[in-house]
Amino acid sequence: MPEIVRRKADFSELRLFWAVAEARSFGAAARALGVSPSTLTRAVDNLEARLEVKLLVRSAQGVSLTPAGKAAYERVLTMERSAAALELELAGQDKSASGVVKVSAPDGVGGVLITPWMPDFLRAHPDIDLVFDCGLWANHPLEGEVDVALTFTRPDQAEVVARPIAWFHYGLFAAQGHLDLYGRPGSVQESLTHAYIHHTAHAHQLNQRAEAFITMVEPRLTTNSSAVSLSAICEGAGIGGLPTCILAVRPELVMLHHFPMAPVAMWLVQRQETSRSARVNKVISWLEDVFDQSTQPWYREEYVPPSQFQTELARYLARRRGERLEAAMPGVREIA
Repeated sequence: MPEIVRRKADFSELRLFWAVAEARSFGAAARALGVSPSTLTRAVDNLEARLEVKLLVRSAQGVSLTPAGKAAYERVLTMERSAAALELELAGQDKSASGVVKVSAPDGVGGVLITPWMPDFLRAHPDIDLVFDCGLWANHPLEGEVDVALTFTRPDQAEVVARPIAWFHYGLFAAQGHLDLYGRPGSVQESLTHAYIHHTAHAHQLNQRAEAFITMVEPRLTTNSSAVSLSAICEGAGIGGLPTCILAVRPELVMLHHFPMAPVAMWLVQRQETSRSARVNKVISWLEDVFDQSTQPWYREEYVPPSQFQTELARYLARRRGERLEAAMPGVREIA
């Protein structure tokens, strides 16, 4: 690695000097940069002290360049042009439709809801490689900075752009095999007598009614994994809370009751600097299709009962050819 040295001329001070020389005024340069004139004065004074040469002559009419200042101005002008060319070059690379895009998502969202859509995307975009980080193995994270994040927590960082892409409504679900053995509970109260599969994330998403229900159940299995929770319910280990959208991929499950929990928004988060990246925008467009609320009512903010899913799906298929959606949702049955 080449040795990094501290040179007399600081790059930031050189650029501030160049701005003053370009504007021929400390005040005009300060207004253009959005800084105070004293900041520019201090930077130029420091630069002249380090170089041990006078660069600017101040007067009531503004500033003028000394011979040394003219030479410095030409050098910094070359630096500015090189920086502009570098920005254009990197921006052009970022617009490339090929490369790696890293997405972070909860394990249930990535592994259950998005995975069925991956083959179509990978076939349609052979030059884009996906990296999916589902937050597992925290001590050995996947390499690369996240380009797109799906999260149930609204971000508050100023440098990101966030918007809700879907809402999740929850119900109590069971496998038919479990109901054949233990009977179908006729009410939420009767559900308390069944083995319960508890996902710890629900504790952060509960309203008062749901919290009261959770405090009354006696979990036979507690987990922080959506994959474990779903698999346990599908295998008949007990009943548990799942989003109604699960019927899009596991239509054999039986929804027993609407869970008394407010809808949970899922946010799509993107760093501002990736907004012009063609490959990132292709992935975002794909995720918008995956969670398209116009064709998949289970992702809408308002609650749509599963009994209406078939009607909505039929309307969509009548409007346009929806083979992919039809394949992604094979035979979802109507739930009473």
